[in-house]
Amino acid sequence: MRRFWIAPLGIIASLIAAAVIINQLRSAIDVFQLADPTGAFGTYFYLGGLAANLAVILLTVCVLLPRSQPDFRLGFAVVAFAPSLLQAIATLPCFLSSRPGALCGVGFIFVSYVSIPVVIFAAIGFVATSGSRSVKMAGIAVAVAFLGSAAIAQAVLAPSTPDQCRDFAEVTKRSNCLKAFADRTHDEKLCRSIEFRTTRFTCLREVAVEKQQPPLCDEIRDDGPIPAYEGSAVFSGMSAFRTWPTPCMTEPNVPRSKTRSCAPVARLTYRDLRVPVPMR
Repeated sequence: MRRFWIAPLGIIASLIAAAVIINQLRSAIDVFQLADPTGAFGTYFYLGGLAANLAVILLTVCVLLPRSQPDFRLGFAVVAFAPSLLQAIATLPCFLSSRPGALCGVGFIFVSYVSIPVVIFAAIGFVATSGSRSVKMAGIAVAVAFLGSAAIAQAVLAPSTPDQCRDFAEVTKRSNCLKAFADRTHDEKLCRSIEFRTTRFTCLREVAVEKQQPPLCDEIRDDGPIPAYEGSAVFSGMSAFRTWPTPCMTEPNVPRSKTRSCAPVARLTYRDLRVPVPMR
């Protein structure tokens, strides 16, 4: 009797999971190429999401196998399938509104982020408690194939030197890749070579904080004209660097009560980044 509702639930969840995989595949490749701007978040969100969605598809196939119903625990399947439905519901504001807002996808991101470990652990429980040897073997095979594919993709796609970052055609990918190497080596020279100003400024600030070198903050400024690739589409993002001061840590933080008298150099030094925008 269970099959009449768990099977359709799995099919719907699998279709949603497949759509998400197709939509995010390019971003997953960017993670391996160091071209994703979100760093560790992107690694968790896109690669973890890929693993979770593949697990949903695997569980659906297992549920649909003939005479498989008595061989698995229903609860694990429901827990694995439910987040896919919640993801679809969370995206509705982006489709139902005639003019969706910029934050219409926040619900999807939140649900996806939280549900990744839930789905993966539910899939592990489903396979581990299954009475079918074929299901256990399939689960192990999928896990090994996923980890092996990730290792191969890392070896093939990941740049090994900063110079390889310059092979990317898109300026944003070149910039993100160079920032990834700068974050690893804390090399301000790599930051200076970044073309995209938002990424370059962020890189310089992070290196200044890490190396305790406030003078680097003086370089977080650009009075020149805005390049063509940083036009109106990213103007609002760049305005944050012109409007708000960015903190540069001169020394490790100390309690506020001791800052003025005992350790004046420990205070945060602010650089005003307000730059006049040339009128065109």
